[in-house]
Amino acid sequence: MAEFTFDGQRRDEDVIFVLKRHPWVLSRSGFIFIVAIVILIIFILIFGLSKITSILIVIFVIFSLLYGGYIFFLYNNFLYILTNQRIIVIEQSGFFSRRLTEAELEKIQNISVEIKGITKTLFNFGHVQIRTAGVDPTIVLKDVEDPYGVQQKIIKFTKKENLKTIASPIIR
Repeated sequence: MAEFTFDGQRRDEDVIFVLKRHPWVLSRSGFIFIVAIVILIIFILIFGLSKITSILIVIFVIFSLLYGGYIFFLYNNFLYILTNQRIIVIEQSGFFSRRLTEAELEKIQNISVEIKGITKTLFNFGHVQIRTAGVDPTIVLKDVEDPYGVQQKIIKFTKKENLKTIASPIIR
């Protein structure tokens, strides 16, 4: 991940991994799209290819492109970044709404994994909850693939960071 960089990256900071939410989170939008296609087909079967159905097709195509672009934008800009110094969560909840949370690895106190439901169990994705000693005590990595593996990577680098802190000489 050495080629991945981001705004605010420190000079001596290396990116360990960058995660997005599991693609399954897009399934709800896909289901809405399929239902809309079925409704459009029903309208065509009932009314035939008329002026009304032609207008509905144009509206459907425009709506699908706009909605699909919006959903892809949100999915693509929802990032979890682990570096050798900190963990950064970028939550995109709208075109003009973004929340950025970060925690230094040395402040991480506890990491837990939560996989609930048959779908998440079958597709192996869930939440990773990180408890920190900071202003925002809990950071949640939502719907990440292989949450146990993510937890283990974070623990591995947290231990390395804590060992560096413990091993560094105390200057008085």
